[in-house]
Amino acid sequence: MRCLLVDRITALEEKTAITGIKNVTMSENFLADHFPGFPVMPGVLQLEAVSQLGSWLVFASSGYTQKAVLSSIKSVKYKAFVIPGDQMRIEIKIKAYTETEVRLDAEIYVAEKLKTVIKRGVLTFVNTEDLEDPQKTKHHFDFITGNTPKGAYGS
Repeated sequence: MRCLLVDRITALEEKTAITGIKNVTMSENFLADHFPGFPVMPGVLQLEAVSQLGSWLVFASSGYTQKAVLSSIKSVKYKAFVIPGDQMRIEIKIKAYTETEVRLDAEIYVAEKLKTVIKRGVLTFVNTEDLEDPQKTKHHFDFITGNTPKGAYGS
C-alpha cells in the first residue's frame, strides 16, 4: 500500500517554493493505531508529506524527469497536534537547488496556526523512471495541480 500525502498543489515556483494541501480524515488507516482514542497525524507522516511535496517541486523543475527522496533534516519541531478534520497546508521554501539535491525549510499550518517546523532538510534526486512510470506520474501531477479536467484522473 502507498500513502499519498499531498491532495492538492496550490502554488509552485520552480526551484524556489511550493505549497500543498493534505486533508487529514478519520478514514486514514494510520489513525487507527496512532493513538487509539486520540487519533493524531504521526510526525513521521508529516515529514513524508513534506518529502512528497518537495519531490513534486523537483519533478516540475526538472522537466518531469526527476523526483526526490528526503535524505536528512537538521531539526523538526512539532508545536501542536494535527488531528482528523484538519487541513494541513505545507509550505516549502528552497534554500539551495543543485544538480543532485535540494536544501529546504518547511512549515505545516492548520488554518493560520503553525503546527510543525522543519529546518535544513535535504532532498536527493532520483530519476523518475527508477521509481514509477513517468507518464502516470505526470498524469497524477496534472491532477493534483488542477491541470486535468475533473473526473479525468486515472484515464
